[in-house]
Amino acid sequence: MGRIICRGVAVFLVLFGISTSQAQVVGLDKVIAIVNDEAITFSEYQARYNRELLQNRDLASSVPNQIDINVLRALIDERLQAQMAKQRGIVVDESDVKNAIANMAEQNAVSIQQLYDQLLINRISELEFNRSIEEQILIQRLVDIAVKSRVNISDQEIDYHLQAHRELYSTNEVYDLSHLFVSTTGKSETEIQSDRDNLENITIAIDNGLSFKKAVQDFSDSDNNEEGGYLGWRKEDQLPDLFLSALRETSVGGVTDVVESENGLHLLKIHGKEGDLKIVTQQMIRHILIRPDEKELTDEEALEYTEKILVELQNGAEFSRLARLHSDDNTSAASGGSLGWVNPGDTVPPFEAASRLLEIDELSKPVKSRFGYHLIQVQERRKKDISQDVARQKAYAEIHRRKSKELFDMWFGRIREAAFIEVVGQG
Repeated sequence: MGRIICRGVAVFLVLFGISTSQAQVVGLDKVIAIVNDEAITFSEYQARYNRELLQNRDLASSVPNQIDINVLRALIDERLQAQMAKQRGIVVDESDVKNAIANMAEQNAVSIQQLYDQLLINRISELEFNRSIEEQILIQRLVDIAVKSRVNISDQEIDYHLQAHRELYSTNEVYDLSHLFVSTTGKSETEIQSDRDNLENITIAIDNGLSFKKAVQDFSDSDNNEEGGYLGWRKEDQLPDLFLSALRETSVGGVTDVVESENGLHLLKIHGKEGDLKIVTQQMIRHILIRPDEKELTDEEALEYTEKILVELQNGAEFSRLARLHSDDNTSAASGGSLGWVNPGDTVPPFEAASRLLEIDELSKPVKSRFGYHLIQVQERRKKDISQDVARQKAYAEIHRRKSKELFDMWFGRIREAAFIEVVGQG
């Protein structure tokens, strides 16, 4: 039996002495690698391989009795990170593992038992699979602490990113507009400030009933004052970026804040807006969550506990007080159970389906999700164009991924370099 010892994860083709087209067949319980003071067995490798099948929703495939070099590389890296997590005192509760497995089963449209049955067919025990999931959660928490929490992104960075990647908006909007323009060419700063103040007063007057057309006729320096500054329908690419930024923050029928360009001050009124708008129905929701595992209750006892709270609410008890007292959603409990404005898809399917059926201020019956039992109340609904929010979220995510990768590569590179790794091959 030949063994090669290396510092860090070196080129696995060399370690195994095989080409990329070859694979190494090993026994089920055989040790295939040692990471610091821990052994990695082939059965653990199988669990890692099978997780990739699950992530690809490919439960029908079987795990070959071969070593895939890339999978082994990933497994060694994960073991290093899990060791680091344990050294830092990061722990994973049994309930965390159960919730993760329930979520995985749901994503693959199978029951938890069906998931375990399929794993057993692939010679992966429930114990081994649960350990694999526990390790993944450990790693995620470690990376959140060591890397992601150190990523800082300013609003200015997001603005710059959006300017460079206009495709993130991808709304193809067109606007029906009127325009009030005050020229600042050749004016002193004192005169320009006076114009700013005047436009602010005009905006207040418009809010109080002055027609935009009348304001244009009386105050605008445009050539089309008689038409009330009407511009007609304009596509996004026909408008300057500073106009678009203001327009995306303004509802149909509204007037933008004062927009300042190099040659003047502008107000824009939106008569209409069309295109691939991201209009959603948002709900202002609050809830109380009862988690059986958190309160050390059986499922039946947790349901009974939730029903007793519902009776209290129906008898006039204050929702926010009971949420702070009983809810196991610690984040929302601190604010009386409030989840704030919730977009479609933000909550798990059973929760969202139940909330959509509620009248405003109506209390739901206990709703079961993988987290436990919920009592839900919808306080308000509104239509909201979230195009701007979605674009900024996309920009934030792209910047965060790039910065996280850079930090992760540096951080984990140091861990890998200091690690003792022994890859065991057949010889």
